[in-house]
Amino acid sequence: MKHSLFIFLALVVLTPSRTCADDNGRGAKAIALGNAFVAMADNAWSLRYNPAGLAHLSVFHGSAFYVPEQFGLPELRTVAAAAVMPLGFGGVGLAMDQFGFDLYRETHFAAGAGAKLDWGVSGGLAVNLHSFFIERYGSTQRVTLDLGLLAEAAPGFVLGFGLKNVTGTMIGPFQERLPQIFSLGSLFTPVPDCSLSLELEKDTRHPFMVKAGVEQWLFDVLALRVGVSDNPNKVSAGFAARSSGVEFAYAGYSHNQLGWTHQLEISIWFEVE
Repeated sequence: MKHSLFIFLALVVLTPSRTCADDNGRGAKAIALGNAFVAMADNAWSLRYNPAGLAHLSVFHGSAFYVPEQFGLPELRTVAAAAVMPLGFGGVGLAMDQFGFDLYRETHFAAGAGAKLDWGVSGGLAVNLHSFFIERYGSTQRVTLDLGLLAEAAPGFVLGFGLKNVTGTMIGPFQERLPQIFSLGSLFTPVPDCSLSLELEKDTRHPFMVKAGVEQWLFDVLALRVGVSDNPNKVSAGFAARSSGVEFAYAGYSHNQLGWTHQLEISIWFEVE
């Protein structure tokens, strides 16, 4: 119990007003790219980064994501799953995840939809239910809304915008605002199978964060990914191997003070008739 209490206090001290779970992100691809994903948004985890991306998925994508221990601490474990279904107007998605341990636990559920609009623009909306539990203090729940936009500015060049917690929902006796984050990014595909992603993020309580990532696919079966971000400084990398509609992906990132964190993901892709 003393060890768990120390972990809980470290969680609070190291991440004031910002949860470790949100810092980590979701999905091996996004994390390997330094979380520069708002303009890419091309899998089920678009629901967490930019729900407008749901409009562009032409196949079903289901994903199971696992972080066995964040910063080398098994108490900071994450399990998550997401799925998106293409429909005539665009696509709909569902996601859930749980982070933490016995003393502190976060559980999130999300549902969203994305639709193609005019002039190469698509939009999306996600509704999130956040549940927080602290031992001896009980639990509480809050609902937030996220918005997203994608626009093809030119062939091979896409702009993306995301806004988390549109309503500025607050929590706790001191009415602390849940993370309200603005993201503006671009995706450049200079040649087939190679993508460059650049993103600027602003949490209303923190300085600007710059993020960038590069993905290169080889023979349509192997992807190599690297990324960087600042505030705090992180370096990330990963890969994905895909065959017959099944994909295994790994991502890791290095925090300059807290060490290396590993993520694993397995996904399925198939066409829906």
